[in-house]
Amino acid sequence: MKILLISFFFCFCAFSQSLKVMNFNTMCDFCKGSHYFEYSQRLEKIQHIVETYQPDLISLQELRSGQHVNKIFKNLPHYQTVFSQYLLMDYADPTLAFNKEKFTLLDQGQFWLGPKSGDFSLGWKMALPRQVHWVKLKFKDKVFIFASSHLDNRLENLIGSAKMINAFFSKFQVPILFAADTNMTTDMKEYQVLVEDLFINTFNLKESFKVKGAYQDDKDLCYLRKGKVFPACRVDHILISQPKRWKVKEFSIDTNKYGKTFPSDHRPVILSIELN
Repeated sequence: MKILLISFFFCFCAFSQSLKVMNFNTMCDFCKGSHYFEYSQRLEKIQHIVETYQPDLISLQELRSGQHVNKIFKNLPHYQTVFSQYLLMDYADPTLAFNKEKFTLLDQGQFWLGPKSGDFSLGWKMALPRQVHWVKLKFKDKVFIFASSHLDNRLENLIGSAKMINAFFSKFQVPILFAADTNMTTDMKEYQVLVEDLFINTFNLKESFKVKGAYQDDKDLCYLRKGKVFPACRVDHILISQPKRWKVKEFSIDTNKYGKTFPSDHRPVILSIELN
């Protein structure tokens, strides 16, 4: 009996350490390609996806306003959302969310990607302003950082962002979980800079890979403008530091269509991971 109780205790602890992470570029309301169907309809489908999976940690890109964020999370009051909010406007790209019933928020921050050391910037080459949001969370007796971003696709901005992100997060002693639309495929030199020192791609460490939904071919798994062959086309990455502290259980991609179309030109990436 004692052996059974001990076995149950260790099995329960192992199970309870598992975290579900979602990384999803939602395709903004004014973006080219948003003509698939009305944005209000797409937003409802995105809301449905989040409510279906209810991840512990979420990184969403290309939401434009707090109103869009509130629409997605209106039925999910246990989430705390993090995005840039000002007196007269919001800037919700990216939006970070976490289950506030599961984690204790210890600290949080934001910085802009550009040559001005984190101050507001339009990048190293002029573009839409890009930023990183991060939160320091306590999960049971463990502490880690969850960060979110959406990098600009200009090469000068990609290389500058890769260096800046590494420099910023290298100062932390706790493990980092970084989920973003990086606009980088893994064969790009800018991606190699992003992962050369601090980060490792969770896709490379997965125990299993699943596709959730009926897909026709590789291009349904891909961001179409980046290529048609999976996994070389991937730009939506979930990276970790201190890989010995993590166990990557399952990496999956949702390819469900709603009617005849996808709700975005990107696919939701869902990760099951344990913090050791």
